[in-house]
Amino acid sequence: MKAVFLKELKTYFKNPLGYVFIGMMLAIMGFYYVFYTIYYQYADYYHVLNACSSLILFVVPVLTMRIMSEERKNKTDQILLTSPIHTWGIVLGKFFAALLVFSIVLAVSLLQPLVTVTVFKGEMTAGMTAGGYIAFFLLGCAFISIGMFISSLTENQLIAAVVTIAVFTFLMLTEGVYSIVSTSRYVSLAVLLVVLAIVMFLVYHSIHEAVLTAIIGIVCAVATVVVFFIHPQGFDGLTGKILKSLSIFERYADMFSGSFSFSHVIFFLSLTAFFLFLTYQVIERRRWN
Repeated sequence: MKAVFLKELKTYFKNPLGYVFIGMMLAIMGFYYVFYTIYYQYADYYHVLNACSSLILFVVPVLTMRIMSEERKNKTDQILLTSPIHTWGIVLGKFFAALLVFSIVLAVSLLQPLVTVTVFKGEMTAGMTAGGYIAFFLLGCAFISIGMFISSLTENQLIAAVVTIAVFTFLMLTEGVYSIVSTSRYVSLAVLLVVLAIVMFLVYHSIHEAVLTAIIGIVCAVATVVVFFIHPQGFDGLTGKILKSLSIFERYADMFSGSFSFSHVIFFLSLTAFFLFLTYQVIERRRWN
């Protein structure tokens, strides 16, 4: 893993990509810092981090678009796949390299709240600022893992970037949908079956086993329908409850508002682990082929 990590980290700074990512992030964070701290005189830095949450929807894909697709395009993935490095070493090495570049931005941005306290003598709520940094870091972890998985599915960096932005935008736009969706049990059943189909699609693209994927999908679909007919009342308003429980940005906003919960941390770490596992399956399948 160490060799992959170091190679990937060097790659970010051998070409302009790493510098572009860091420069873009710091420039926009600096703009929001001036806007909130100097213009509106808000001392707490979490305002800046909260405003930048939409930024990473478009900047993280720049960081992840080449992480796997470039290897496929240049055929250098064959070297990795035939090397004695374990597949998890490849996945985690690349993930931690991207995460370190992301973390550099957060580390440099610490200078801004430090200036607020020492130069402008602002009174900062340390707990909310720390919660903001933790939330921003965890959101970055989740989005990097999602972008990495999408990059593993194609050898075209542009396609990887566009699809990743589309997925992130979809996640952002679905926030609050749970409050307006129908409470009908039949709608809940339909939504569950659609979600199941999407999950099976991801599983198939990870393991490329059509028969196994079909069996798992059919069993899960039949089980869902059986439960629906046995206990239909349990499906009343279920869609809204599921969407709310899976809401990324609501959990993110909770951590900014001071409602820090370890369940939120576990959610983001689980989401990150899930997409890293899918990436592992894609690479492992390609390795054996």
